[in-house]
Amino acid sequence: MKQFLSHLSLLMLLNLLIKPVYLLVVDTRIQDVLGPEEFGRYFPLLSLSILLNIVLDAGLSNHMTRLISSRHAGWQAAYSAGWKAKGVLIPLYFIVLMATGWALGYRGESLEWLAWVGLNQVLLSGVLFIRAGLQGLGAHRTDAWVSILDRSLLLVGLGILLAIQPGFQIVWLLGGTSIALLIAGCLALWRLRINRLVAENTASEPTNIWTQLAKGWPYALLFLLMMTYHRVDAIMLERSATNGAKEAGWYAMSYRLFEAANMIGYLFATLLLPYFSRMLANKTDVRPLAIGASQLLLVGGGAVAWTACFWPDSFLRLFYDHEIAEAAPIFPWLMVSFAIFAQGYVFSTLLTARGNLRLLNSVAAIGAFGNIALNFLWIPEYGALGCAMASALTQALVVILQCIASVLKHPGSAWWKLVKSLALHSLLCGAICGIGLRWDSDVWWMVPVILLACLLAGFIPGIMDDSTLRSLLSTKMNTFASSKLKSDS
Repeated sequence: MKQFLSHLSLLMLLNLLIKPVYLLVVDTRIQDVLGPEEFGRYFPLLSLSILLNIVLDAGLSNHMTRLISSRHAGWQAAYSAGWKAKGVLIPLYFIVLMATGWALGYRGESLEWLAWVGLNQVLLSGVLFIRAGLQGLGAHRTDAWVSILDRSLLLVGLGILLAIQPGFQIVWLLGGTSIALLIAGCLALWRLRINRLVAENTASEPTNIWTQLAKGWPYALLFLLMMTYHRVDAIMLERSATNGAKEAGWYAMSYRLFEAANMIGYLFATLLLPYFSRMLANKTDVRPLAIGASQLLLVGGGAVAWTACFWPDSFLRLFYDHEIAEAAPIFPWLMVSFAIFAQGYVFSTLLTARGNLRLLNSVAAIGAFGNIALNFLWIPEYGALGCAMASALTQALVVILQCIASVLKHPGSAWWKLVKSLALHSLLCGAICGIGLRWDSDVWWMVPVILLACLLAGFIPGIMDDSTLRSLLSTKMNTFASSKLKSDS
């Protein structure tokens, strides 16, 4: 699918040039300057604002992407109604956010920070809702540029502040994020109107906001459950551990690198959803695309996980100067979690496109409750390490269940290609890491060399299946291409 690969290449190129650079250069530097304890106070507040984003988005973005991608009748009116629904959800979000923060014991400056990160979530939600329309209509080039705008502004602005100001403050990060998101939102909305991606006159069609909220709630529930086992750990750690702020800071050191790597999987998901939706609507076999995307993520995630497990200290030393020894035991678990989670992007997106939201919610509920239970058990004894272990184990369970469900919905022997790819790539990566141990693990070039070698190993014949790649490159999605917007050419 030439279009998919073309759009994926552009989206990944732009995002890999900006977002990971921001996280790996600017964000890690901010953590180093502030120290684990100060950043450990901020990180749980950020996690809480993201966790409660269910109130702000209510599943509308995913619902709109799927609705628009399938060209369901009345999608234009539905999108307009979605904006009206946002006006209802924003004040509700702030009430729930601040009340939850108060109930958790946050006071004074922490509450002020919480209100500010909440404002930034509101601005981000607006940008993401615009992008939902762009993704659904296949305007991936426009979406790609919008997706990097805020981080590009932050990369420049905060980078300059870090360079010229010796003492960085949290309020600079909060304020800079607000300004960047506001600019990105205004430009994205202008671009949306210029391209006339949303009909200006939909008065003759129903625009009931409650209808859209009702349709979006299954996606909202799924988001809440997924965010629970990804974000609640930092909150529980900071609130319940003996040295909570520092433990949360050490956890954040590894988690921000997890987020940087996880952007690759997220980029796949944003592109896969409209393609899967359109293919299913036209009764096109989705297995070649699903297998090809899964193999690519398997190679990338496996390379990162194997390297992190063998050289955690050296890996972290590429980005941080302080408290490496404290964060190193946590890092391998989160990178293994990333490798597993990356696969989940393919299977969960396929099930979402099929409309199997009840199934996805059930699986996510198992993961959420399992994660909370393990955190309760392990945080008192293991602290941040317990959080990382809980994340990896619950994520493995969730992805296995999603994989089984996807295979049952789309049966066939072709899925065994993934098992073969996993086994062969794991053997090669293990051999590469074993050879690498013969050299001094402290040399600066060890991590990038091993990481590159593991990535290249993925393209050895037999791992990245030739037939799947040929299918990805040659199969045409005529149904999708026929509806591609002229404005996105």
